[in-house]
Amino acid sequence: MILKTTHSKTFIDKFKLVLKELYNYEEYMDFMIVPSIMGKKTLSYLPLLNYSDRLYSDIDDLLELAKDNHYQIRVLNSEYNNFKEDDTVTMRLDISSLNKETVFKEFIKSKCRNQIRKSQKSNLYIEFGKNKNLIDDFYNLFSTTMHRYGTPAFNKRLFELIVEKLNANIFVVYKEDIAISALILIEDEDISFVPWAASENQFSKYCPSHLMYFEAINYSIDNGRKIFDFGRSNYAGNTYKFKSQWGATPVKIDILKSNRENIYNKYSYASKIWQKLPKKLVDFAGAKLCKYLEDL
Repeated sequence: MILKTTHSKTFIDKFKLVLKELYNYEEYMDFMIVPSIMGKKTLSYLPLLNYSDRLYSDIDDLLELAKDNHYQIRVLNSEYNNFKEDDTVTMRLDISSLNKETVFKEFIKSKCRNQIRKSQKSNLYIEFGKNKNLIDDFYNLFSTTMHRYGTPAFNKRLFELIVEKLNANIFVVYKEDIAISALILIEDEDISFVPWAASENQFSKYCPSHLMYFEAINYSIDNGRKIFDFGRSNYAGNTYKFKSQWGATPVKIDILKSNRENIYNKYSYASKIWQKLPKKLVDFAGAKLCKYLEDL
C-alpha cells in the first residue's frame, strides 16, 4: 500500500482550484497550462505537487495527449527499486498499524530519538492550526530558507489558499516566542504529507525540526492516516538522510518531460545569483516569478 497510494482525485481537483485562483492557470484536458516569461507554454500534470493521482504504469493516455507539446508529468513509480544517487524520491513512513509509542521505539533511529528528547528539554513549544499568525510565522521562515537555498519563494497567498481550501495545518516551533521551525501538513484520505518545511539555522542546536516532525507524525496517527509522507528528496542527499532517521523509505518519483535538460544544472547559476540579491527584492520578484517556473 505504501508504494502505490497516490493522491485522491478529489484532492487533485481541489488543488487545481487553488492554482486557478492563485495563478489563473488554464486547463487543457487533464493538464494545467503553465506559461513562461518568454511565451512558451507547458502542459503540467501537475504544478507544484511532487506526484499526482496516477502511477507511472497508468499514464499512457497523458503521454498521448501531451506528445506534440512541451510537457511535464510527475508520478509515483511504485515498481522502481534500483535506486541510485540523485534519483528523485518521496520518503514515506507506513503508520497504518502503529501507535505513537511503537513509532518512537521501533522505527525512529536512536540518534533521532535522542534529538527528539533534546528538543523536548530545550524549552521549545509547538503550535499548530490554521490561523493567520501561524501562516505569517511559517511564511517568514519559508521565504528566508528559500533565499538561503537560492530558490524563489511562492506568494504567501498560496499557503493561505491551501489552509482555506484543503485539509491542512501549519505547525510552528517556538523558542521564547521566536518562530524557529515550521512546516505545512496536508491530509488527503490515507496520506499526511509535508510539501514544505523551513527552519532558522542558528537554532539548530535545539533540534526544533525533530520536535516538529515528531508532533506532526503523532497528529497523523491520531487522525487515522496510514502514510506519513515527508516529501521530495534526492536519493542519498542530506534531506534523504534526515528523513531516513524516522524509518521512512523511498518511493521513486518519475518526472517525465518533453526535453531531457537537467533542471539542477539549468538553475544552478541563477540560484547562486539569487542568494546574493537583497531579501526584499527576491521576496517581491520571487512571488511573481514562481507562476512561470514549471520545475518548482
